[in-house]
Amino acid sequence: MKTPLLSIIIPTYNCEAYLSECLDSVLSQLPKDCELIVVDDGSEDGTKKLLASREGIQPNLHILYNRHCGASGARNAGLNAAKAEYVAFVDCDDCLKEGFLEQSLTLTAGRADLYIFGIERILLDGTKLPQLVEDNEYPDVSAFADDYIRKRRLLIYSNCNKFYRRSVIEKQNLRFDEQTAFGEDRLFNYHFLDGCGAVVTSSLIMLNYLQRSLNSMSSRHIPGYFDLVMGLHQAKMDCFFRLSAGTTDGERRDFENYDISREIEKTISRFSEHPEEGAENLAAIRRFLTEKDSDISYGL
Repeated sequence: MKTPLLSIIIPTYNCEAYLSECLDSVLSQLPKDCELIVVDDGSEDGTKKLLASREGIQPNLHILYNRHCGASGARNAGLNAAKAEYVAFVDCDDCLKEGFLEQSLTLTAGRADLYIFGIERILLDGTKLPQLVEDNEYPDVSAFADDYIRKRRLLIYSNCNKFYRRSVIEKQNLRFDEQTAFGEDRLFNYHFLDGCGAVVTSSLIMLNYLQRSLNSMSSRHIPGYFDLVMGLHQAKMDCFFRLSAGTTDGERRDFENYDISREIEKTISRFSEHPEEGAENLAAIRRFLTEKDSDISYGL
């Protein structure tokens, strides 16, 4: 049997209200040489019933039922079941852009290890906020790391705007850390880059990221937020400084200072919504800045 070209993995948990829209956005454009793997993470609403009604409708749709262990565990179950050359992820409350697969799958003929696409955020009032990357081909991950350090905005964080070569994932025994509740997608991407070869960025939009309410999971209270994001910052620096071979010390310092500044600004911006985070995180910011060398400028 021929190896499928792409496995799309959708983890779902209590997503009955949005899941049909998500599934239809994929199934309506899914070629026969690709597969969709839906992993239910122990849902307690009508999600399981909805999925049961979809079972058997086409041979390249696979539905798995997991005990509840979180999004990372569900993604890992999907990776364990995936058979295709490339893997992609979509969250259960988002939608694949109409016509995306027909346009994007031709790019895989270039045989890169990682493909990065754009995302379109759609707010509750219908406002569309595209986040795009330029069309570019990097012959190796070092060239990509060089450009990321210089440009800083190549949409590296999300798992849901990428095609990953599955053999790179399996060669590294790479899976999502099920003990990490914040930033696990970034860490997965940094580890993937360690084994990566050629990278392609594309101006195609892969995902409609739909704002479903004013109180999203991404805006929830996160204890120790600043220390968490600075741990992710350090992982980012370790990854890109290790992989980059063509950047200068000055470019690396600018990149690091810019990233620190952004994390401090984002931390402080949370205080209006989460005032309980103020005292703890301001103390953490002061402690961090005190510990850094006095001659570093953070752009504050």
